[in-house]
Amino acid sequence: MARHADPSPGSEAAGTAAVQPPQQERSRASFERVVQAATALLEEDGYDGFTLAEVSKRANVSIGSIYARVKSKDDLFYVIQDRYMTLTEDRPRLRDPGAWSGLEPSALVVEVVDEIGDLFQVNQRLLRVFMHRGIVDAVVASRSSASVSRVHDEVEAILLTRRAAIAHDDPELAVDVAFRMAWGTLARQIMYGPTFESHRVIAWDTLVAELGRACASYLLGAESPKPQRVEARPRSRR
Repeated sequence: MARHADPSPGSEAAGTAAVQPPQQERSRASFERVVQAATALLEEDGYDGFTLAEVSKRANVSIGSIYARVKSKDDLFYVIQDRYMTLTEDRPRLRDPGAWSGLEPSALVVEVVDEIGDLFQVNQRLLRVFMHRGIVDAVVASRSSASVSRVHDEVEAILLTRRAAIAHDDPELAVDVAFRMAWGTLARQIMYGPTFESHRVIAWDTLVAELGRACASYLLGAESPKPQRVEARPRSRR
């Protein structure tokens, strides 16, 4: 998937932020300009450069109108995060374990990890902002955790369709560890870059492919096939 995160209206989770929803069409359009301007500002300058005054200027919406909808910049931040998470959670293939029925176990594991890798590519810059903010903001951390847990449960359901092939006396534990291995490695690279743990720079697609191979070997207890080298796919803005 190579989509740019373009927050769409009406996807805020109830209780995520203290937002007064606009009722009139003109007000809705105005608030959407605010959300789009705020999203672009977060991508460019991160949380520290994210101010309602600058959002007001970019969106051509008065600061008073913004404060009529949100109490603080954090409330607007929560709206943007929720919309982003809702977008990334829209993964029909992950929701349907039957969609993977034609794959051999090793190929299935590799493709599931590839799907996880694609999820991280929706908008790396925006995701990085959410990750770093989640360290100090419990609301952001909670929304992120809920989204990751949902993906975990979907991945678990898919991988456990090959329960008989998993070479571990506790398949659920093995699947959980494999998910943490893939997710944690990719999340850390988004947060800190490709050389945080090692000076070796590994291309994103290569890292995802090798993680798929590692997870397949761990889960299935046998050497998995080497991933085919493919040209890097177009990605969204980072």
